Amino acid sequence: MFYTSSQAGLATNGASWDASRFGTIITTLGTLNIGTTITYPQFVVTPDNLLQFVYRTGVSGNGATQLAEYNGGVWSNVGSWASASGTYTSTNGVTSSARNLYIHGFTYRLDRLHVTGTWREQVGGVSCSSGGLTNHDTVYFNSDDKGRTWHNSAGSSIGTSGLSPMNVNTAGIIVDSLNADHGLMNQESQVVDSTGQIHAIISYVPGMPFYGSLTDSLTFEDYATSPGRFTQCVTNYETDRIAHGFAFHLYRSSNGTFTKFEIPFPINAVGRSQIVLDSADNVYVVLPFVRIVTASKSSGWTDWTLAFDGVAAGLNAFGEVTVDRARVTSGVLSVLYQVKSTGTTPSAVHLIDFNLNG
Repeated sequence: MFYTSSQAGLATNGASWDASRFGTIITTLGTLNIGTTITYPQFVVTPDNLLQFVYRTGVSGNGATQLAEYNGGVWSNVGSWASASGTYTSTNGVTSSARNLYIHGFTYRLDRLHVTGTWREQVGGVSCSSGGLTNHDTVYFNSDDKGRTWHNSAGSSIGTSGLSPMNVNTAGIIVDSLNADHGLMNQESQVVDSTGQIHAIISYVPGMPFYGSLTDSLTFEDYATSPGRFTQCVTNYETDRIAHGFAFHLYRSSNGTFTKFEIPFPINAVGRSQIVLDSADNVYVVLPFVRIVTASKSSGWTDWTLAFDGVAAGLNAFGEVTVDRARVTSGVLSVLYQVKSTGTTPSAVHLIDFNLNG
């Protein structure tokens, strides 16, 4: 890890950004030594304007999710809040004793912190094929004290950062159960609506269509015998996700239950999608290649339509995109994408803005 900070006020005082205005580049987080194996770092600002640093120590399939906080000019360690420990047994009987949590976001709203994510197992045999992904299940937890203590959707206490972090066996955290056979993607996206309820996008190769509540009775036989659908075993997650992958809108209701709805537009890609909400809590999802689909709150987020097709518009965008979440509050969906290229040929990066309806 490499870290530096600027002179106070540089972001807002109009001064030029040159090297002289930044401190020495160091390999610690200020005076806090958080180790050398650091991946997936992100800065988050809390509702009371503190700066937090979310990151993973360890490696894919064997890592812990960590939190540090900047307050009074000093970085301090909050600790690990999701560990590699526990035992996972796949539907094929194979067990794994190490993993890491990939998060879809670390989002504050109405003074509550929300996290959704998926586990990735270390043991490849938990998946039906070596060409698949060992990601499984979607989990959810929240915190009302800036990531110190944690609760599941039912409100039960489930962990304390640095002392008793959540793990794969923590009770009541799975909000969408899915084994490691479907090419479930990690690190997609999430957002919290105006009532404080989490919305997430997950994507995978489904066995059959899914419309409605997670309490609906669906068996493995229902999936396996459903005509015209795809596979119960992803053997190449890249080609299978391109050919058969779909995104799903997963959201929480005020009673703590989750609903999942299949967005009726294929992702046609390996990569991830981005979800945002307008001021009326209508949902917009930017699929790969800048294809924007939307659903209204008034419909219960079921009336999905294609609002913009970047493929038909000739954007020639390469796969995944990034959105500027800070601008959404002003009614603008700002999307950053790169033009496709081949080999090592560089290509342009573009920004395209859309006005939101709500």
